[in-house]
Amino acid sequence: MKRSERKGETHSLADFIPLERRRILDGASETKLAQMRAAEATHDVYHAWNQVCAGTREGEHVTGLHYVPESNELIVYADGSTWVGELTMMREIIRARMYRLGVDIAGIKVKLSREGYARPKAGAPRTHAQSPSPAPHRAVARHPLTAEEDARLDDRVSGIADERLRDALKRAIKASFECEDSR
Repeated sequence: MKRSERKGETHSLADFIPLERRRILDGASETKLAQMRAAEATHDVYHAWNQVCAGTREGEHVTGLHYVPESNELIVYADGSTWVGELTMMREIIRARMYRLGVDIAGIKVKLSREGYARPKAGAPRTHAQSPSPAPHRAVARHPLTAEEDARLDDRVSGIADERLRDALKRAIKASFECEDSR
């Protein structure tokens, strides 16, 4: 818009959001549209979950959520087996409450979080025991391939037309053979 057209008018950001959204959607491919719709659905599911469960005693034992748009299911991770059972019994109530908020999901699956993903108490700092730590790294002795073995490996992967795929497969096989445990 020209400055003269805007003179004296006040517009909020809310006036521009629908126009900008429409502009983005009009220029998107079908694949991109599907991705955007899945992202919006995911946002809606998480928002509804938070409206229903945030601040509840059950919600305090949830360590993570994962929405699976393909099956329209919400996977809920709880910090203890007792809470897995509790949330499993409540899943239809939670689902109905989410439905009242406009989010219709096919189901809720409740799973136990992996060790180390327990949620700390409100206001308490995470301790080392609560922080997920990576598995200890074990050094692996590597034995480089001989020229003859490398040539045989080239022959094995030569039938793959895609150069990037062929190189990636060769590197993977080579790394496997060079490891001490595979010889």
